[in-house]
Amino acid sequence: MRPAAARTPTASKRPRAGQRTAKLAVIGSLVLGLVMGTTQPAMAAPEPGPGQWFIKDYGIDDLWKKSTGKGVKVAVIDSGVNAKHEDLRGVVSKSKDFSGLDKDGKTPIGGKTTIHHGTAVAGVIAGQGKGTGPTGVAPDVSILSASMWLGPDRPKESGSTRAQADKAIRWAVNSGAKVINMSLGWDDPAWPASWDESFAYAYEKDVVIVACVGNASQGATQAWSPSTVPGVIGVGGLGKNDRVQSESTAPGTAVDLMGPAADIPIPYYSGGYAEGQGCSFASPIVSGVAALIRADDPDLSADEVTAKLTSTAKPVPGHKGQTKKDKPDPIVGWGRLDPKAAMKSDVPKTVPSAAEALADWVEMHRRAKSDPAETENATPAQDDNPKAVAPKDVVSSQSTPKLGFSVLGAGGLIAVILFVLSAVVFIRRRR
Repeated sequence: MRPAAARTPTASKRPRAGQRTAKLAVIGSLVLGLVMGTTQPAMAAPEPGPGQWFIKDYGIDDLWKKSTGKGVKVAVIDSGVNAKHEDLRGVVSKSKDFSGLDKDGKTPIGGKTTIHHGTAVAGVIAGQGKGTGPTGVAPDVSILSASMWLGPDRPKESGSTRAQADKAIRWAVNSGAKVINMSLGWDDPAWPASWDESFAYAYEKDVVIVACVGNASQGATQAWSPSTVPGVIGVGGLGKNDRVQSESTAPGTAVDLMGPAADIPIPYYSGGYAEGQGCSFASPIVSGVAALIRADDPDLSADEVTAKLTSTAKPVPGHKGQTKKDKPDPIVGWGRLDPKAAMKSDVPKTVPSAAEALADWVEMHRRAKSDPAETENATPAQDDNPKAVAPKDVVSSQSTPKLGFSVLGAGGLIAVILFVLSAVVFIRRRR
């Protein structure tokens, strides 16, 4: 019996050591859970980037409590999006080039004054807040990037810019876009007959289309197309004081909403960050809010989203003109964008139909089935055709990396692992 008795103390020690190890493992798991539990929500919650004054001023941060745009595709028809920029990695889900230059939609194209533009617009909509970069208005949307030629010096191999836009719209619709942003314009209010069909197709497929109305600083004396196309939400620019920023907007019946157009932080196409001025950056803010609303309530139609945005707009301080029932003011449209009110509001009893508005216009104004001069795909002389334009007043700056919650979370995880390993080593030594 002594051998059995002699083995008893040894046998009793082993369970106690095992219990200690098990307890430490449980404690380690609990601590790990606490670390991950406290950092994960912070990692997931959007935070405005430096200089994004409009996020709080327009209440967009309150919308983030309900929606970040997840599940919604937003098409950016522009100069191409640099998907490798740190602020836009993983954001572009599909891309295509329509410039005729054999690019891929993720390679910025254009002259030195416009090549930055598509990357900047995409950042306003869906920036990831990396480094000192901006957090997009709808940071969880996926971007469909359709590149086309903007500005002067269009290469001979690049066809009509209006034909490029026509094809880009159809591609965006067929790729599942729920919102299309066109922060560009042609320096007259008219558009080719081919657009009648492409915009009608977008409305038929339940897509919200948003476009800037033009910048007076670039010579716009009246709203540009495509903001003039019936059913498109035309966006003008306000300053930080909520007053009309005359150089960043253009008048006309195409104006529907006014949004922030001053000192908008953007990712710069070649790296780093910059600030953008003009209604081209007010437009993607409206597009982002539309995406937040569509993600929050997928059952809403495009017309209903548009009606919620326009019916809840606020008066513009200092503006003497007044918006009347069924008649938006030619300078500010229905007024200043109010994201919180738009998200919370019920759908108005009367919801205008974009498709019907366009069809009525076509019936009234088109005297022929088509205009070959407008729908021709050959390369016309740029001097004889309206130019696709984009803002020029952007100055690049370099980014400064900053530590985020993801770094803190990783540090906490490493600390827990080291703690558990140290405890195990200590127990083994005690044995």
